[in-house]
Amino acid sequence: SNPLDDDSNTPIAGCTDSTANNYNANATSDDGSCTSMGTDNHPINSLWFVPNSNGTWGVGYYSNIEIGGLQLTISGANIISVISGDAQDQGFSVTANEGSGIILGFSFSGATIPAGIGKLFSLELDGTPTEITEIIISDGSANSVLFTFEATNFSSNLNTTGISKLTIFSSSISTLEVGDEIGIFDSNGILNYNDCSNQIGELLVGSSTWQGEQLNIVSIGSVDYCDIGEVQLSGFQLSNPIIIKIWDVSEQTLKIAAPEYSSGSGLFSDVLTVISELSF
Repeated sequence: SNPLDDDSNTPIAGCTDSTANNYNANATSDDGSCTSMGTDNHPINSLWFVPNSNGTWGVGYYSNIEIGGLQLTISGANIISVISGDAQDQGFSVTANEGSGIILGFSFSGATIPAGIGKLFSLELDGTPTEITEIIISDGSANSVLFTFEATNFSSNLNTTGISKLTIFSSSISTLEVGDEIGIFDSNGILNYNDCSNQIGELLVGSSTWQGEQLNIVSIGSVDYCDIGEVQLSGFQLSNPIIIKIWDVSEQTLKIAAPEYSSGSGLFSDVLTVISELSF
């Protein structure tokens, strides 16, 4: 063969950072294309607030390291109590200083919170939180790892299932401001994933942020193959109504929306759903 045709030593351009979403194991030359956005567009190693349906607030996280300890400060509201989440499930002791808003979390046994996405814990507050500051998070070897705060209120860790629902929010909507967050919920969605435990409850299945123009949100539907010996995957159920919640960015409040439909009747099973206006 012609040695000039041998391209085995030709550099392969791509992302060579193994922690990035678009890591290319075959790449030999980094081309600067690496992206570090996590599931549901949360940055890797970030924290955010999650408004729970019972009025409490969760602290969501997306981490590419095992978390061995944490300290952070909640701003905008006073802490009344700390409620269980992934941290406590892994054996962490989580305490809060009500006056300062400082939260400490660690394990006496040296346990860690696995890398991934989830909810560290939830908080009962006397108002609406605005920011997470003074974030100190360490890995299992007590090395400090930089985490950032992401100001978003609707977050989900649902995996795609192959079933989805498009909801179109028309540019004619007059009650939203740029920056308002839109969450699509199923009040009786399937919560469990990859088993047949059939856990039913409120579930965020899609979300986005209003930019003053037509917005298309794709929601994730559930799968239930347990009757043929397979499993359930979490998401909305087709026969259920669409529930829409709005995080009003200027008022810093959570609102339940009453949609006006120009197409569809407000069910996940509708072939086409177009919302022309929202009232509260």
